[in-house]
Amino acid sequence: MLHPSPTYPRLPETKQSEPKQPRATPLRPRLGQRPLARKIKAFLRPPIKAIYYLISQIRSHKLLSLGVVVIFLAAATLTNYVLTGEWPLGIAQDQFNFHINGGNGGGDKVKDWLYALRDGDVATMRMLQSTLIMPQPPDPAELVSQYSEKQTNLIWRDIHVVGVYQQSDTTIDSLVSVSLGARGPGGGTSGYMLWHFTTVAQNGGLLLSIDLVSFRNALS
Repeated sequence: MLHPSPTYPRLPETKQSEPKQPRATPLRPRLGQRPLARKIKAFLRPPIKAIYYLISQIRSHKLLSLGVVVIFLAAATLTNYVLTGEWPLGIAQDQFNFHINGGNGGGDKVKDWLYALRDGDVATMRMLQSTLIMPQPPDPAELVSQYSEKQTNLIWRDIHVVGVYQQSDTTIDSLVSVSLGARGPGGGTSGYMLWHFTTVAQNGGLLLSIDLVSFRNALS
């Protein structure tokens, strides 16, 4: 005799709990994403790109770039010379060019006279002094015997134009300092001469007066 299998009560199904997702915390925007940073990047991007493309063009066209640089430097140098009458870095600069009314203002005559005195050239000094209007012009022979390298033990180390001033009567006053050295039994000494010249720019520049302002030893 067959017996039916016993039936068991059905157990209630247990729901599997889903894993809880961690709550996402809002991240702060990166430094490059902030509004101020975006504005700065937008402002700097065009010039940086331009510099990048310029460098790329220079690297790919080296000869052309070199030509452009040379032309630019030549134009700048020429412009500076036209406006100031001087080359860059003091090249070929003549301190005896007084730049008066487009000329040297008699500076060449001052330079020639000083060099003639240094070299003991009495004849050249007399020729340059022929235009002096002084009541008692200096005697070139006497000056040479006192201050020239040829007839003394003096050494002319440096000649420096201290200042130039144009007067209302068109004359030009200039002060020139001469640095000197000398050798003697007691050792070397040094000193300074200060000359005052009056010139005019007409006729290529003329000497009107020459005065020795001071002649002194340097402070030891």
